[in-house]
Amino acid sequence: MASRESVRRWLHRFSRIFSIEKKFRRAIALDETVVEIHGFRAYVWFAVDIDSGEVLAIYASWSRNIIVAVKFIRIVLDRCLNKPLI
Repeated sequence: MASRESVRRWLHRFSRIFSIEKKFRRAIALDETVVEIHGFRAYVWFAVDIDSGEVLAIYASWSRNIIVAVKFIRIVLDRCLNKPLI
């Protein structure tokens, strides 16, 4: 388990590639990856703006279902002024 300080340092180090402001976006790519941690499966969701390459959101969950997918898409769409192509 990472400490809060290590997470803060990581975020500060990579903050240039993360987007936190709302912008007009033309298209967004979503990806899901399965990661095994101590024998347990975790699902990592990732969204990136195709035009600028900015990371819009990263979301990790223990389950993979429609509820988690819709929740992640809502998080991504909150970072957009329009409804982009996904």
